[in-house]
Amino acid sequence: MTCWIEINRAALRHNFAAIQNLVGDTKIIAVVKANAYGCGALECSRVFSDAGAIMLAVTRVEEALPLREGGIETPILLLSPSLPDELETVVKLDLTASISSFEEAEKLNQIAAKLGKTAKIHQKINTGMNRFGARPELAGEIAAKLRRLENISLDGAFTHFARATDTNHSPTRDQWEEFQNATCGLKNITLHVCNSAALLRFPEMRGDAVRPGTLLYGQYPVPELAVIADLRLQDPFKAKERVVAIQNLKRGEKFGYGSEWSAPRDSKLAILAVGWADGLAMEPRARAESPLQAVKSGLERAARLQKNPNANRMVTIRDQKAPIVGRIAMQTCAIDVSAIEGVQIGDEVVVPMRRLAAGQNLARVYVD
Repeated sequence: MTCWIEINRAALRHNFAAIQNLVGDTKIIAVVKANAYGCGALECSRVFSDAGAIMLAVTRVEEALPLREGGIETPILLLSPSLPDELETVVKLDLTASISSFEEAEKLNQIAAKLGKTAKIHQKINTGMNRFGARPELAGEIAAKLRRLENISLDGAFTHFARATDTNHSPTRDQWEEFQNATCGLKNITLHVCNSAALLRFPEMRGDAVRPGTLLYGQYPVPELAVIADLRLQDPFKAKERVVAIQNLKRGEKFGYGSEWSAPRDSKLAILAVGWADGLAMEPRARAESPLQAVKSGLERAARLQKNPNANRMVTIRDQKAPIVGRIAMQTCAIDVSAIEGVQIGDEVVVPMRRLAAGQNLARVYVD
C-alpha cells in the first residue's frame, strides 16, 4: 500500500488494562464512537470486548450497524437520542437506547412489543451539559413510569460532565451532586458519569462504570492529567506512507503550489502520495474569499512561512526526522531528505496525522 494507518492491538490492550487497574472493580464502558477515534471501531470493539468491557458506546445508530454486522455481541449504548424511524433498528439490533423522556420510552415500548422483544434503555439525565437528557428533578418520576412499561428494561442511568478537564472542580462537583440526587431512588441499575478526564480526577465519582474514550487510544484529555495518574499509555496509531518519487532540485529552484518553497541548496526531495484530503494537514485554505480576506490570509500565511516554514511538519524516515516542505496538496506532499543517506522510492515514512482527521479511505492495518 502507498498510504495506510497502522493500529497496534497490544497498545490498545495495554491502555484498557491500565485503566482497569486504576479503577479496580469499577466496570468499563469502552467508547468507540467516531470510528474508535480514527482507530477503526470494529477491530477496537473486538479488542475491548475481549479485554473485559461490559459495554461499548457509540453516538449514532449507523455507527452500531457495522459492529453488529461484524459479529460484536457486546451490549452497545447509543449516547445520543435515536430518531423515531430508527427505533425499530435499535430494538432489532439489541442496542441500548438513551432515553430522556417517558414519551421516547413509550414509542420504543410499542415497537418492542410488536417485535416480541424487550428494549434495553439507559436514562440520560441532564445535569448541566444541556444537550440531551431529562431534568434532574424529573428523573425519579420518569424512572417510576418506565418500570411500568412491559417491554422496556431500565438498565442504567448516566450524565455527562461539561467541564471535567477544568482546574476549577466546582462545576463538575455540582453536576455530580445533581446526578446523585436524581438517582438516589434508582436501584439495581448501572450508574455511570465519568469520561476519561473525570475518572482520573474524581475517583469518588467512578460509580458502577466509567466511560473512557481518549485514554483508550493513548492520549490524556489534557496533559496535566498525566500527573494525577501516570498510566504509561501507549500510542496505537501510526500513519504510514511510502516514497513514490524522488526529485533533485538545484539551489534556488522552487517547489509546489504557489512556489512557496525554494531550495536553500542543492536538495533531494522525496514525494509522498498523501495530502490534506487524507488528513495530513488540518484543512486546505478556503477557496471562497473576499478580496480583503484573500489579502489578509495571504499575508498571514506568508508571515508564518517566513518565520518557520517547517514548524510541526516533520516526518520520520529511516529512523531520522525530515521536514515537509512547500504547500501540502490534496494528495501529495514533499519532504526534504537531503541530509539522509540512501532514501529511495518505496521507503516507509511515518507522518504526523490527527486521528479523527485521518481519511476513512485509508486502510487500517492491525498489528500486535
